[in-house]
Amino acid sequence: MKKRYIVFLLFFIFVSCEKEELAINIEGCTDETASNYNQYANISNYEMCKYGSTITQIPLTVDYRYQVYYNMNSKNIISTNLKTDWDLAFENGNEGFHVKINSSKFSQITEINNISFEDVNSFSNPIWKWDNPNSSLDSTAIGDYRNSNNTVWILDRGYNINGNPIGYKKFIIDTVTNNYYRIKYANLDNSETIIVQIEKNKNTNFTQYSFKTNAIVEIEPPNNSWDLLFTQYTELFEDNIDVPAYLVTGVLTNHESGIKVAIDNYNNFDSITYNIATSYSFSSQQDAIGYNWKNFDFDNNIYTVNSNINYLIKDSQERYFKLRFINFYNQEGEKGYPTFEIEKL
Repeated sequence: MKKRYIVFLLFFIFVSCEKEELAINIEGCTDETASNYNQYANISNYEMCKYGSTITQIPLTVDYRYQVYYNMNSKNIISTNLKTDWDLAFENGNEGFHVKINSSKFSQITEINNISFEDVNSFSNPIWKWDNPNSSLDSTAIGDYRNSNNTVWILDRGYNINGNPIGYKKFIIDTVTNNYYRIKYANLDNSETIIVQIEKNKNTNFTQYSFKTNAIVEIEPPNNSWDLLFTQYTELFEDNIDVPAYLVTGVLTNHESGIKVAIDNYNNFDSITYNIATSYSFSSQQDAIGYNWKNFDFDNNIYTVNSNINYLIKDSQERYFKLRFINFYNQEGEKGYPTFEIEKL
């Protein structure tokens, strides 16, 4: 019995004197969405993460009739709508007051001051205005209207899918609060006069309204659910007196939710890494990707894509992506199907 006690005591002393085991540091990719996710890694190194690229085609179709919202992280189309589904977009924040026109159908707007709404029945020599696609809300065509008196806006609603003019509406913005807008609109001859209250939807950046259906239309997805909008939009050429604005087809970003873009013209797409991407300065302009990734060849009557332009994109969660365009046609040879390669870094 005494021997057993001595042996047990010696074993206890020996174990108690052993050095505590040290944890082994393992560096690796800790992003579960990566193909090389390391569940044992306790030191994150996103440079080591591998996600693989994806080829995506966006169906704007041959007449560019659709607007398509896309999420980079899920690599999914979030929603699609006809570009003619809406006329005005109202800023949704508590302090929001900006109103945008639908540049995807080449809408334009002019104003008439110091006259009653009912007395505006025609116009001559209008000074047309367009929203600046760079996303600055201070550069919208309507601007800050809150301190203006008796301003009547005349909206040229642009063109339908077939390229025919839609017509005109006149309107006034009567009230804007933290929760809603109130506007009055009609045809120029005062027919179809409507007063409507447009509630702000705090889940989206803007609320769209249609003069065709006389109702709010659900166009823009929730704030953080989308990153890129493939669409036609109106580009401005300030130095061109003859053609100050022109309809183009390209990509706008969800700058309101923090999407930023940098352009890389130096590196091969495959060689761009996380560290290279993070070394760039990024732009928050909505049209940072824009439409210049393609050119029109007048001799051969076709679009060509510049696949050497790399777009580095940072989202609101500080995730980085690289993107390049590789085609503008589908397998049937129809234009209006921008195709791109995208990879998370």
